[in-house]
Amino acid sequence: MPAKKAQGYGCLGIALLWSYVVPVLLFFFSWTALRLVNVRPAWLTALLGIGIGWYVSWSTHLTEWVHDGATYVQLALCMGAFALAAWSTQSSRPLWPRAAVALVLLLLMPIGSFASTQAKQSRQSNELAAAHVPLLGPNVPTGYYLNGAGATGSSGGNDPTFFYRLTPDNLRRGANTMDELHQEIQVIVGPVQPGFTPPSHCAALTSSYPTPSPACSQVTPGVWRSANYQYVEYYTRVGDAVAVIQATTPPVNESVLRELATTMRVRTPSYFPTG
Repeated sequence: MPAKKAQGYGCLGIALLWSYVVPVLLFFFSWTALRLVNVRPAWLTALLGIGIGWYVSWSTHLTEWVHDGATYVQLALCMGAFALAAWSTQSSRPLWPRAAVALVLLLLMPIGSFASTQAKQSRQSNELAAAHVPLLGPNVPTGYYLNGAGATGSSGGNDPTFFYRLTPDNLRRGANTMDELHQEIQVIVGPVQPGFTPPSHCAALTSSYPTPSPACSQVTPGVWRSANYQYVEYYTRVGDAVAVIQATTPPVNESVLRELATTMRVRTPSYFPTG
């Protein structure tokens, strides 16, 4: 029976077990190697070296910055971490240099977080700027936040599209169930296609043309609405681009959709947060 239970964990169980075993093996290997080269105290140096190496890699988001030659960078980082640990554990060293090094290490976390955020924002801004479609964005209503911004070609050709979501504040950890997904609002922006001739035809950002499409009603100049039971779409045309706002009502209040549709404007890439 125990063997059968252990088999039930599969690959996930092996991965979890390995994540606990590796640090222990690394400690004993480092401890043994340090004793062989007569580094004392070997156990404290090994423990501190592993800790410093992990902390520097985590706080600086090293895996996001290094792609080519990652193995050599990791090796250099480990060597530097153990050298710093050996230097720090020498009792003959004055206290203030060690305190200064500890302060520098502590500062790595906010500096690394800031640099990583700026890098992500820069990458997203470059991606959105290359979309070659106006970045239409609304005034974000109270109780919602904008996320998931990105750009890609349409499924039916080379027409670029720009997309994002508006999610309730209570789902900042992510939507996992269908009920939670229905609380999100999807927005897709793309060039106006020939099939989009409201109010008679409201096909927008379709994968093929011609496509049969229902009529839609005008809400305000440049804004139209169509509905299929609870599934509602608003269309906002700005110049040669159209934004399609999609949601399920309820749970989404239709007044929120109307506010989004009527406040669509061309925004800068920095208007759309990363993540």
